[in-house]
Amino acid sequence: MNIIFLIAKRFLIPRNMLEGGIINIISFLGLFIGSMSIILSVAVLNGFQGILEDETRKIYGDYAIINFDYNEDKELVEKFEKNGIKYAPYYEEEFFISKNKKQSLVNLKTVDNLRFHNFYDLELIEENKNLNHGEAIIGKSLADKMDLSIGDSISIYSTNLNMSYLAMPSTKELIIKNIFQNRILRSDEFLVFTVSREYNLSNNKFTHIEMIGTIDGMILKENKNIISWKERNRQLFDATEIEKKITFFTLFLIIVVASFNLSSSVMQIATKKTREMAILSTFGMSKNSISSIFLVYGYLLATSAIVSGILFALLIIYIQNTLGVFVLNPEFYLVSILPMEISVKDISLLLFYSMIIIGLFATLPLMFIKKIRPIELINKNI
Repeated sequence: MNIIFLIAKRFLIPRNMLEGGIINIISFLGLFIGSMSIILSVAVLNGFQGILEDETRKIYGDYAIINFDYNEDKELVEKFEKNGIKYAPYYEEEFFISKNKKQSLVNLKTVDNLRFHNFYDLELIEENKNLNHGEAIIGKSLADKMDLSIGDSISIYSTNLNMSYLAMPSTKELIIKNIFQNRILRSDEFLVFTVSREYNLSNNKFTHIEMIGTIDGMILKENKNIISWKERNRQLFDATEIEKKITFFTLFLIIVVASFNLSSSVMQIATKKTREMAILSTFGMSKNSISSIFLVYGYLLATSAIVSGILFALLIIYIQNTLGVFVLNPEFYLVSILPMEISVKDISLLLFYSMIIIGLFATLPLMFIKKIRPIELINKNI
């Protein structure tokens, strides 16, 4: 095996670079660029997905108990308190908001006033996070649409209308205490926060509970009403996963095309090395051993190119995360610095699929090599 590796290495780094090295360099660059492009593109998508996850947790927490019932879920809440898991009871209703003949449909999220301040990490215009009964925090997009500002009074009307002529829709008057921004989820277009000082867990007014922290896997299996932030926004995150897979597949075509060039390189090296093949055959080297030389040559070339591309991409990611070289306009991209994040799983998938493709294209020329008889090789070089 050592002699096969040494000969393959000599083919990869020939003495005359102008004669044999150009083919290797072209094949190397194609695979290098392909692997680097995949890692960088996936890293950027992961970065934006990470921001999306952070912004989701700020508003929805890590988990939620849907259709909370105090009698059934009392022990579960007590476990959360013992394990130091933060939770915020709330109920949510649809209302029409009205001001100056402008109307908009909003979700009014009424939270336990004792837990609101330390639970939600909202990006507020003013630093004051205190929210009292009769006050509300609305989204910036909604405020711009309705021409609302801090200190304004708004009227909200329930969407549960009674068709009786004697009935009037349920209304509330709220003072805008602060304005939050969360354009990534577009929640600042429809979500309004307020607090309640009247309700508690035991009177079943709160219908849901949001939580921040790590929940034991057994608890998740036993309680089907507990769902994660990702399940609550499944459509959004499924879309980002599909986008990442499409990007990976599309850029992987660069490696596929470069593998055609790799196959051509193996074939050209094989045709130029007929003299060496004849000598090896004369010394008793089998066809399989000679084929192994070119297979090892193909893998050495491809693996070195792909690993180099991955390492170069990781260097760029490290520089970006450390120095923030690539700057974005936050008005369009929501962040000021291009986010990049890569995982071992992404790198492993790239290496796995690359080795399969490379093995396929590096093996094709060997079918031609195995058909050549040693006596033909000797006659060609006499």
